[in-house]
Amino acid sequence: MRKYFLSILLTATYFSASAQLTDGNMNLLHYEYASPLRFGFSLGVNIFDFTTTNTLNNVVVNGVNRTVRADVTAMHTGFDINAIIDYRIKRQWNLRALPGISFGSRNLEFYDDNTNELLHTMKIGSNYIELPVHLKFSVKRNSNFRPYVFAGVNGRYNLSAGSDEKDGVFFGLKHTEVFGEFGFGFEFYLTYFKFSIEAKFSTGASNVLAKKPVEGYEAFYNAIDKLYSNLFMIKFHFE
Repeated sequence: MRKYFLSILLTATYFSASAQLTDGNMNLLHYEYASPLRFGFSLGVNIFDFTTTNTLNNVVVNGVNRTVRADVTAMHTGFDINAIIDYRIKRQWNLRALPGISFGSRNLEFYDDNTNELLHTMKIGSNYIELPVHLKFSVKRNSNFRPYVFAGVNGRYNLSAGSDEKDGVFFGLKHTEVFGEFGFGFEFYLTYFKFSIEAKFSTGASNVLAKKPVEGYEAFYNAIDKLYSNLFMIKFHFE
């Protein structure tokens, strides 16, 4: 996680310097006074995670009675692409929607809780269609630089939430998820466009564990009581 925050810091430092080294002038002065409706696009990287509540019930795995614990121990970097629809409510308040798609995966591993023996790994991929809606507050612009914070909700539809016995995924996830989101970012007014870099945290509001495990592998499903999705993202906005 630290390397991602370091990436934010280094990128912000670079664009801050670039924004300031423009003959001392303020770029895009019309941006604050022209049409309140703005459009753009966003690219980003993400890390998917689960918050897992285990039942710690005794279940039979490969003919042996065990107490099974599930946890995410390996996460992979994914990516996302979004459009930006930004509406300025007041000088420092904006309402924005970012429809897009997001791709990522996470390894859900199952252990014997007594011996810590790894019993099985499910590599669960998630391909989301998403619609984040955020209320954004920006501090007063300082030359060509302005930080901001935001919060909102995100409705996601998981296109790849089903089980797949062949790939060792023995239960599916619910397709529809609702997330609460918050984060912070930095805006840089460059010569021809506004660039922003932000960190975003997204927390699932509901249990996504589906109710139909693959027949014969119910033990892994029964080991989990609740499963909540979490995401961390670094976004690069161009407006």
